[in-house]
Amino acid sequence: MSNIILSTQRLRLEKIEKSHFNDLFALVSNPKVQRYFPTTLNRNEAREFYEKIQNRYETDGYCFWAVVRQDDNQFIGICGILKQEVDGQIETEIGYRILDEFWGKGYATEAAEGCIKYAKEKLKKISVISLILSVNAPSIKVAEKNGLKFEKESMFHGLPHNVYRLFLKQ
Repeated sequence: MSNIILSTQRLRLEKIEKSHFNDLFALVSNPKVQRYFPTTLNRNEAREFYEKIQNRYETDGYCFWAVVRQDDNQFIGICGILKQEVDGQIETEIGYRILDEFWGKGYATEAAEGCIKYAKEKLKKISVISLILSVNAPSIKVAEKNGLKFEKESMFHGLPHNVYRLFLKQ
């Protein structure tokens, strides 16, 4: 059975496996990547993050997936669909983190677009959101390029986040 979830023009999104752990650790321990998150993760915290992803695969059927360039099999980050509770509602979030050496090439936008399509066609979701700190201009740009619009501000994990939403026509 293939671990490939979806493919885009340049990218492949696949289940995060043990073989991805060192790449995942490099991503979440990178201060530039984690700039808009509370902290970088050490090896043990990265392992806990990996385990949470595996648990979400079991409970939700989806979570973050490894983003791999098709032409050279290079791991460039993670992107996926996350079940989140926002203001008492269960929401479907599109989340992404790309290694800084690959920024500015449209990879986050392309991977997120693939996840949006997957949420619409495979999961039959009515809408998707992205939770983004107001200072995170690059992530806002990715969300807006994919058609998400600012909806409201909401507290999420103790921090004020902007909620961007895209309604998916079925």
